[in-house]
Amino acid sequence: MRTRPSLKQIALLIAALLTAPVMAPGAAASEGGGAEGGGAEGEPVRPSPLFVMLDPLDVPIVEGDRADGRLKVKLVLQAADVAGAGAIETRRPELREAALVASIEFARLHASASTPVDARRLAQDVSTALRRVDPTIAAVLLVEVAARRA
Repeated sequence: MRTRPSLKQIALLIAALLTAPVMAPGAAASEGGGAEGGGAEGEPVRPSPLFVMLDPLDVPIVEGDRADGRLKVKLVLQAADVAGAGAIETRRPELREAALVASIEFARLHASASTPVDARRLAQDVSTALRRVDPTIAAVLLVEVAARRA
């Protein structure tokens, strides 16, 4: 039976991908690394997925009539290609606003400083909000989620 990777493992993978040098498609071929315009057996060279990190979000957890804690969220958006990454970079302020609104709503309705955060539900809510702004986003990745008392 296969187990799912933990959030920590996913975060480490994303960090490794973000710090790795990004080569343009075909760059290896132009440097003598293979057949021009393709892979070893004529396969097209596929660029690796591109990731864009949004600024961290820090929203209040409101219970009743008072702020009970803080919900901290770090998001990485995956683009399907270079053009998609450019579009995400261009729309970064709009995307951050949509993620902030979705996180505030999640914190208001579903978060508590004294219970674990439902990361799946948060990811779904934020993904839905972000895809309304830019439907070309390939994936929305939560790399850190924490709820703390105020």
